[in-house]
Amino acid sequence: MIKPDPTFLSSRGKAETLSVSPPARPSLRQRLHESIKGETDGLHLRFNLFAFPASLLPHFSFSRLRTALYRLSGVAVGKGTLICGKIEVTGPGAIQERLTMGTNCLITSPLYIDVCAPVTLGNHVCIGHHVLLITTNHEIGPPARRCSGWNPAPIILEDGVWIGANVTVLPGVTIGAGAVIAAGAVVTKNVSPNTLVGGVPAKVIRQLEV
Repeated sequence: MIKPDPTFLSSRGKAETLSVSPPARPSLRQRLHESIKGETDGLHLRFNLFAFPASLLPHFSFSRLRTALYRLSGVAVGKGTLICGKIEVTGPGAIQERLTMGTNCLITSPLYIDVCAPVTLGNHVCIGHHVLLITTNHEIGPPARRCSGWNPAPIILEDGVWIGANVTVLPGVTIGAGAVIAAGAVVTKNVSPNTLVGGVPAKVIRQLEV
């Protein structure tokens, strides 16, 4: 391997040595700031300020109040949408900015939403209980640590979609308008509009009337 020569010829023809300064070490203040930021990034202060009291409300009671609290947390919730129970939302940074719900949706609970990538619900979407919307997957790594780098990808539920109970939707999936996902399904790929799918992994059961 050829090592770089740290000398150069000056304008007077003399060989002079280049002076390379080592990278500056972060100050104590910078290191403390980064450490505190890393430890508190998951607190989501604005979101939890309103989501926590919303989670204390009884299931299927005070749904309008609960929905209003989630709006105040920063989640975009359309007119006429009702959130009927606790929603658990996780991810880095401003999680409320990556969750959008359209108008006249009906959301039951418990509902878990991973928003490492955006999650978008269209209008008139209905979601059953114990549903998981997961936007992050990990690569399979070497034997020493199989769970390797992570790859976030968005989830989109288009207008009129109905998600049954105990459904899992995996990263990068778009469920087309008017589609129905049967209870217990694991959705690993896109679903065409007006299609009924079910199973693990989810497969087409039949086309729905339009």
